[in-house]
Amino acid sequence: MKSAMQFLRQIVSENKGILLVTIVAIVALYLLTAAVILPAFRSSNNKMYGSSLGHPALLRRAGEPLPVKVAVVKEATVKEKIMGEGVCSSQPILVPIIPMAVIKEVYVEEGENVVKGQLLVELHAAKAEIKYESAKLALSTAKAELERVKLGSAYVLAQERPEVEKIKLSSLTKQMELTSDKLSRYQTAYDEGVISEVAFLAVKSEHTIAFEELRRAQLSMMMAEEGVKQSLKIAQNSTEDARLALAHRAVELEVYKVFSPADGVIDRVLVNGGEYNQDSGKPGFVISSGLWFDAYFDQAEYGRVKKGQTAVLSIESRPGHDFKAIVTMVKPVVSFNSGGPEISRPLRPRGSGSPEWAATFKVSLEIEDSSEFVTGMTGFARIEQIHGAMTVPRGAVTSVSAGKALVYVVSDNNEWETREVRIGQVNTELVEVIDGLIVGERVMTEGHWNLRSDDKITIHP
Repeated sequence: MKSAMQFLRQIVSENKGILLVTIVAIVALYLLTAAVILPAFRSSNNKMYGSSLGHPALLRRAGEPLPVKVAVVKEATVKEKIMGEGVCSSQPILVPIIPMAVIKEVYVEEGENVVKGQLLVELHAAKAEIKYESAKLALSTAKAELERVKLGSAYVLAQERPEVEKIKLSSLTKQMELTSDKLSRYQTAYDEGVISEVAFLAVKSEHTIAFEELRRAQLSMMMAEEGVKQSLKIAQNSTEDARLALAHRAVELEVYKVFSPADGVIDRVLVNGGEYNQDSGKPGFVISSGLWFDAYFDQAEYGRVKKGQTAVLSIESRPGHDFKAIVTMVKPVVSFNSGGPEISRPLRPRGSGSPEWAATFKVSLEIEDSSEFVTGMTGFARIEQIHGAMTVPRGAVTSVSAGKALVYVVSDNNEWETREVRIGQVNTELVEVIDGLIVGERVMTEGHWNLRSDDKITIHP
């Protein structure tokens, strides 16, 4: 026995280095197995995990339950972010040049800021000024003619003088009265045989002539009264027509100076000084008026975007800066070729088997501070909505498709089942469950990927 112990000590003494290395190797292997190999073997991320050599397979052969982790279905606050691509937009205003004349001077340049009422261009107006003075003379002549009609001295009114016709009618009326009295007396004398028939007929003829002259005078009087009314109306109309013609010439004279119809930026100047504007109404300027952001959101978000909502804009030219905006218009039309500021090709296939165009609707947003924006800048709009919802951890849902998913529900006695649920918003941490679960139920978050229908489970903290 003593010799055996001595022999062992001799071996240890002679192989101290080898024994030390062996011990260190054994300890390191143990630590590696405990800290790395065993956790990796038990991890569902291990490629061997679901194989016949994986941890679940070994537990099944040993008749042991498979470990899983669970979480409780809770009410939580969900932040929903809706994103749309877009472009800074403005209203293009075409400013026409009406007169056909030589352009005297252009007062603005492209890119210049203008205000409403600012002079843009002036044209030579000599011909228009002559026409304006001519219209003034025509109005003066029409007024003078109206006065002559009122006085009854116009040449064309020789037969339309009621006062003259009144005097004539009065004279003929008295003459008619005299001839009537004379005829009455001659009639009595003739009946008594005092005068001859020839004398009586002569008086009767005189009475007839007087009656005809009176009738003509009455007719002339009626014509004069009615005619002068119409002549007066014609003269008044001529005066009003001359006045309108003068106003027309005044307006024509005004358009020889063209003013900006709105505040904005001169986008294009299409005329030059010295040119002849040969096309009346041709645009001479294009003004970009106003500034807002037009964002295009996927059709699935329609109904979630409302007028008055706040949004955050991220502009390509200002990376790292966010700008506040307000939704001012939601266009109730879905377009199948407007995916953003510029889209000229279909998107990747999204399940139909062929390329698909973007189906979007347009939303206009008012920028809170637009001093750093110009028309044409591109970027993204984000609208954030916060609401309460039933939620589960992101790892609890599987087979997510078309708003539906599967979850593994665990009962109080650790029995489990798969259940189909309808889901809403999904982020990196939580999934909104719309239907299929009840608050307080437990769902698996780890260890459920390789479960079989007959597997037993054990809950790990």
